[in-house]
Amino acid sequence: MVSIVFGVAFTILEIRHLNRVRRTEIIMRIYERFGTKEMVEAVNRVGAAEFVDLTDYRNRYGFTDITQLAVLFDGVGALLEQGLIDIKMVDDLFGPTLNLLWVRVKPVIYAMRIGLNEAAFFSHFEFLVKRLEAYRLEKGQAA
Repeated sequence: MVSIVFGVAFTILEIRHLNRVRRTEIIMRIYERFGTKEMVEAVNRVGAAEFVDLTDYRNRYGFTDITQLAVLFDGVGALLEQGLIDIKMVDDLFGPTLNLLWVRVKPVIYAMRIGLNEAAFFSHFEFLVKRLEAYRLEKGQAA
């Protein structure tokens, strides 16, 4: 009887460990992609972009960089929303950069939503930013 209880307890602990490993692997693959030269250059271009409105942005820069970044963080937001990754890890790896990027891309994404008549366009990205802000407030950190 003791060996059965021990076996069940060991299995539960092993499953929890494997779950943590899986979550870590998922977010590290995304982080690895974020660290590529292509993505770093996209971050820099988006960060330096100066524009008046959506048309001005499109004419000057096109949507490739914003789309690349928004797709990445929309995916992170979807994974977070489904509980497949940990908000603490997201904050540790992407936190400050994510906030700065959202400030830069938000007006363009909002204008795209209107232009496409699609209110949910990149909505997981926005969810991610809001969840990160809430997480920081819970921890007593500035959002």
